[in-house]
Order: sequence, then structure tokens, then C-alpha cells
Amino acid sequence: MALARSLQDKLDAKRIVIMDGGTGTEISRRGVTIDSSSSWSADANITFSDMVRDIHRDYILAGAEIITTNTFSSSRATLATGGLSAQTEEINEQSVRLAMDARKSCDAEDTIVIAGSMSAFEPKGQPAIIPSYEDALEDYREQVKILAGAGVELIVLEMFSRTVDLKAAIEAATETSLPIWVGLSCESYDGQIYLGLSGRHAGETISDAVIASLSPNVKAFCIMHSPPQVTADALRELKTCTSLPIGAYAHGGSIDDEKGQAPKVSGGGQSLAGTDPEKYLAYAHEWVACGATIIGGCCGTTPEHIRILNTSNLRDKNC
Repeated sequence: MALARSLQDKLDAKRIVIMDGGTGTEISRRGVTIDSSSSWSADANITFSDMVRDIHRDYILAGAEIITTNTFSSSRATLATGGLSAQTEEINEQSVRLAMDARKSCDAEDTIVIAGSMSAFEPKGQPAIIPSYEDALEDYREQVKILAGAGVELIVLEMFSRTVDLKAAIEAATETSLPIWVGLSCESYDGQIYLGLSGRHAGETISDAVIASLSPNVKAFCIMHSPPQVTADALRELKTCTSLPIGAYAHGGSIDDEKGQAPKVSGGGQSLAGTDPEKYLAYAHEWVACGATIIGGCCGTTPEHIRILNTSNLRDKNC
């Protein structure tokens, strides 16, 4: 808990904290086929463990202060889509172990925070489909218990675009007593910002999500896996809804500027093509100007994106 407390102290002092970037798309960029229609990059924790460890290490060397476990798609419900539900415990525990091994290899055990990632309940890409709260709660409880037991210091809830499973995830994560960061995915329609993914939304707003996130363990809100061009507007709205620290880690893929829609990620060893590191840095400066003190990357961003963020004058900006 000491590392998490130190991290919170930085945020309370309005210092910029750098997260890591994409993991699944980085695995793909390094030549491994990723199946976006099922369990995404989860099985890479077992089948390409050295690569996953190397990616974590490369992000640490690039300057990331937070390493996110490769468990975005590792809940039992998500693993079931790829026929891997029987390996739920093994995959989650191995992912935490790989992140910790990378941290140890960089002699950074006293400085780098390991965050356990949990994502929206299935089906993730259909915000208008309301899942069973009890099913979602059971799924989150199992995964967060594994992550906490394996030693993560922070829980990051990622790509949430519905309040029903956000509430369930927060209830489950709160039971661990670990700090929680809430990651919201947003899109722009007719001049309004909604929670949404890949051209879909259900009319719910950032304000709705903040209201649904009532827990003393929630310590920050981020706009994540959202188009870079939309992220600043979403941050401005988020800042009016909460006094907690806010952050941004957008996807780095090609996007439709006008609609602000996230791309569909393909596998086959191909990564998202889009925002280069210098352009991404320009977006990050805008996010900091909007009040963000947590900056990182999501799908399509690489260790080079994080290196550019870390070596720039980003931390010199007023928040």
C-alpha cells in the first residue's frame, strides 16, 4: 500500500504521473496474432510470457510509473469467449507475476506501481445491452480477488461505457480495500459527449458515471480508450463532475475526426496505425491544460509514445 500512497501523494500535489501504453496492440505489433473477437491478448500471458514481460519492462525503461497487468480481457466471462475460462486463475496470476518480474528486472520495486486491469462486462462493445448486475458482480469479484491476492497495488477499471457494470465493478473492487481508478470510454455525437465505444452509445453521460462511482476507494477518473480529438472535451466535462484527480490515456489508432469514433482493432499481427508519438504528445499537452495529472496511452500507443511523454516538458505544465 506504500507505493499506492506515494502515487496518491503525487496526484494530490498535482504532479504529472505517467502510465504505460497499450499492451494488446503492442503484442500484435511484435508479431503475435490477436483475436479481437474473443479474449483479446489474455492467452499471451501463458503462450508468449517472455514477450509480455519484455513489453512491461520496455514501458518501465521508457519512463512509465504505473505498469498495467495484461488482464484487460481476463475475467472468466471474457475468457469464455475464447474457450479459456478454465484458465481464469492461471492467466490472471501469471499476468501479475510477469509485471512484477519486469519491475524487478529494472530494479524498480520501490518506485513502480503494478495496477490490475479489469474491463467492462461482456458484451463490451454494446453499451445499450444491459447485462445482469449479479452476473457482472460475480465476474468482477472473482477476478479482483485473484488480482489482489497476486499482489497488485491498484485496480484500474477500463473501457467502461455503461453504469450498470461500472457499479458492479466498483462494488467488487471496494471489497479488496485497494484504491480504484475509473476509466471511461467516451464518444462525441451531435456536440454531446456520451459513454460509448466504436460508434455505439446508450445515452449515458460522464456525470452518470461519476454518480455511479460512489465509493471511498475511488481515487481518480480517467478518459481512456477514447479518440484523442474527443478526450479534451471529455476531460473538461469530467472536471466539472468530480474533485478527484483526472487523467487521460487515449487510443492511438486512426479515427474519424468528426464522429470521434474509436477504430475496430484487428489482429493478424497488425497494430493500429494512426497518431505518431509527437502528435500524441501535442494532445497530451492539451489534456494537461484541461486538468489531467495522469497521462498514458491505450491501444496503438507504444513504449516510444511513453518515452516521448516522459522526456518532454509535460510535467512542467500547470495543471
